[in-house]
Amino acid sequence: MRTDPRYMTCRGPAVVKAAADQAARHASTTSTTKVVGMGSCGLDYLAAVARFPQPDDKIRTERLETQGGGNCANALTAASRLGLEAHLVSQIGDDGIGEQIIAELEGDGVQTAHVLRAEGSPSPFTYIIVDREGSTRTCIHTPGAPYTPDQLSPERIPQILGDSTQLVYFDGRLTEAALLLARAARAAGIPVLVEAERLRPNLDALLGEADYVCMSTHFPKDWTGEACLGDALVSSLQRLPRVRWLVATLGKRGSVLIQRCHPSECDSESKGVVLEGLVAQLFGELGGGAGAPGSATAPGGAVVRASRVLAAGQAHRLLLQRGEAHDPNIATAAASAARNAATDNADSANASSYRISNDMQMSSFDEQPAGDTGVYGRVTVASAADLPQDAVVDTTGAGDAFLGSMLYALCHDMPAERALRLAAVVAACNCTGLGARGGLPWRDAVSAELL
Repeated sequence: MRTDPRYMTCRGPAVVKAAADQAARHASTTSTTKVVGMGSCGLDYLAAVARFPQPDDKIRTERLETQGGGNCANALTAASRLGLEAHLVSQIGDDGIGEQIIAELEGDGVQTAHVLRAEGSPSPFTYIIVDREGSTRTCIHTPGAPYTPDQLSPERIPQILGDSTQLVYFDGRLTEAALLLARAARAAGIPVLVEAERLRPNLDALLGEADYVCMSTHFPKDWTGEACLGDALVSSLQRLPRVRWLVATLGKRGSVLIQRCHPSECDSESKGVVLEGLVAQLFGELGGGAGAPGSATAPGGAVVRASRVLAAGQAHRLLLQRGEAHDPNIATAAASAARNAATDNADSANASSYRISNDMQMSSFDEQPAGDTGVYGRVTVASAADLPQDAVVDTTGAGDAFLGSMLYALCHDMPAERALRLAAVVAACNCTGLGARGGLPWRDAVSAELL
């Protein structure tokens, strides 16, 4: 099938040659460390404008571009550019857009043998308005054909996982089919990372299979109904007893990572620490100034320097700021967030599936004494990486870039501090280009201190 020229990105010969040269260098440095990702894949139509339009406005774009998108595909592209052997499990249409999607992924080293083509269906696509004045991006998504569990047959799963997969990643979509792959991975002893960007139907079941979870800024409060981030993170960990690392990205503020630990690792004399206060304290102590050694050069030439990272001196029992008293407002807030998410997803009739399942009650971490539902962990915070403000072009895909870097970090057993530092740098690099992949750095542009 030929690519429809209407959907081709307009790129000059110099840009195409530079990309080909990068891909050739990348092929020689890609490791055999295999990661599998299952989730969204599509095409983005990016329109950069001076300011976001008001109702009934007519404005012109400053720049228009089409490029591959989708959380999972973006994250795997970031991981592949860093040197992982990345394999995508997804579905697109059998149209010309699909041909472009595949070509771009393979150009970045992402393996697409397990990307299905839905006969007679269009590929997923997203309109993205990039507002220069407000530094925002607004996405309007049109999904493709659903990926159903019967398409992930028992015969296909071993082919996907193979014998060498180090980590399996899910972006929170395709949840019914994703559960089959997640459970197979766990049965094979392969760690599972689940992204929680926004409320999605039956996402809680997928989160229940996770060893590692990466949440967006707003997800923890939307999911749990808690009023503050610290309480929402504690409440999330109480419901996810298998999770070893929980990461929350906080935009310009940075990120926070909670590494689960055994109660014996905590101060036996302490009754615990309120997580909300501890996170605020650590960010306060983080301060300004230079971060650790290490930098990366974005494709456009901008140099991004490593962020500042600070870990709590010891592990703690992490407490709710509100205490243990029952608060009826929590359930009300969670229900409201679920309804809003279902409405935004054109799925109002299915709003109940966006809420935490009644089965996800507080339970003990797998390595804790039975009946102890406390949350014990070591907390690490990181600032955003040092990026010149005039180098910021578009924040689309910054979270995907962060997540792709976490895949690399986990596959290489990085400690929390190094993982957050690398992820912050790669995410910042991506903000220097238009689109979800426009600023992703290649491995040879990232200093050895970060890898």
